[in-house]
Amino acid sequence: MNEATAPAERTEAPLAGLVSSAMLVHAVSALLDLGVVDLLEDGPRELADLARETGVPAERLTVVLRAVTAAGLVRQPAPGRHELTPAGNHLRRGDALGLRDLFRMCTHGDFFRAWSQLGAAVETGRSPFELQTGRGLFPYLAGRPEESELFRRAMNASAPADVLLRAADLSGAATVADLGGGEGATLAAVLRARPGAAGVLFDLPEVVAGAGPLLRREGVADRCTVVSGDLFEGVPAGADVYVMARVLQNWGPEDAVRILRNVRDAMPETGRLLVVGHLSDDERPDPFVEAIGLSMYVLYGAPPRTRADHEGLFARAGLALHAVHPVPDGASVMDVRRA
Repeated sequence: MNEATAPAERTEAPLAGLVSSAMLVHAVSALLDLGVVDLLEDGPRELADLARETGVPAERLTVVLRAVTAAGLVRQPAPGRHELTPAGNHLRRGDALGLRDLFRMCTHGDFFRAWSQLGAAVETGRSPFELQTGRGLFPYLAGRPEESELFRRAMNASAPADVLLRAADLSGAATVADLGGGEGATLAAVLRARPGAAGVLFDLPEVVAGAGPLLRREGVADRCTVVSGDLFEGVPAGADVYVMARVLQNWGPEDAVRILRNVRDAMPETGRLLVVGHLSDDERPDPFVEAIGLSMYVLYGAPPRTRADHEGLFARAGLALHAVHPVPDGASVMDVRRA
């Protein structure tokens, strides 16, 4: 084939993919709203059965099923018969990756509408969520139990314990303190993997108030001390390892440095801080990493950060980055110690 007959480059493909994704995401949301995912959890189902059990006529239900099939989440092993694909299985309740709950939060109400404020937020310096709702995320959640529960489930389901356990050496840690640890999902997984270790769960009073049932269910309540407080006021002293999992990325530079200084003050000389999060890479940007970083900006107004950005924050707090342990999904564990 010579140059004259070579097919033209499809320059529109990236943008076309974004446009179709923006549309198909609503079909996935409808699939969950209608309960179709739950009906498909146990295996393939006939369209007529799905229509009967959802109370939706088959011809209208097909509109959604065709779209999610194109998205690769559902397939037809036989005409008129539908099942979840391996990718679609992550929409099931209890998905180990937490993608169902994360998807539900991102496509719900003000969590979703806040994205429309991104341009205005970049102009004004306020967070998109604050522009949408008139309040920061946590004051907003305090008066909305439905949204608060949705946020809580998304955070618990997507707890990055697997990242921490794969990438960080916790063998010498007698005490692990999880700062901003929510209800303890990450810390519980760490304590299960380290039967000889004790834990300290630290978060705001209204957050850790719900930790008891989770810690008891995971069988680690007897090894975990729950402490309420504010990262800006100080943190529990004396732990061998401190963990901040997807916490530092929620704060702007000045707030982040203030938190880090409090951690340094609490750390023993041989202590370590493990910061779990997604690192932006200016040279090789990863779509998933950048999407996660952008979502933090939408919710909290905190910008995505590179390794160099973090090193600057650590230095201002009297800390130093000792090592970075990347894992395949794009997250990283930063091992931070006293400078």
